[in-house]
Amino acid sequence: MSHSACNDPTCAELVEGRVSVCPKCGGPMRSVGESPARGILLLAIGLFLLGLMGWITLAMLPTLLRPGVEVDGASFTGTPEQARMILGLFGLVLLFGLVAAANGIFMIVTRRQSWAFIVVTLALAALLLLAAFAFLGTAG
Repeated sequence: MSHSACNDPTCAELVEGRVSVCPKCGGPMRSVGESPARGILLLAIGLFLLGLMGWITLAMLPTLLRPGVEVDGASFTGTPEQARMILGLFGLVLLFGLVAAANGIFMIVTRRQSWAFIVVTLALAALLLLAAFAFLGTAG
């Protein structure tokens, strides 16, 4: 839903919908909505994460699926558990990028922020941090 705000800084009345005259002071109103710039930034970040992590994941997938075995001249020297954890982290980053891109598209189209996207993004960020700390604990 769009909002309108009074142009008079002493009034600054905010009402739902598009209104041209302030119901409080009679002054002119302006339309207020989310700027598409944040949506464009989120979409760009999401696509960057998907592209970069997708490429890294595809490049490392053969060696991570077969730890200790040489595949195309390279091998992963960690444990199978570490390989699974790395793939899990890669998956979480890819999911984070997908959510960021979807949130960006939503913001560009609707010109508003979704609380559901905020909650999912924060939950994924917390999960990524926990997974990273868990990986660092097993790698050290």
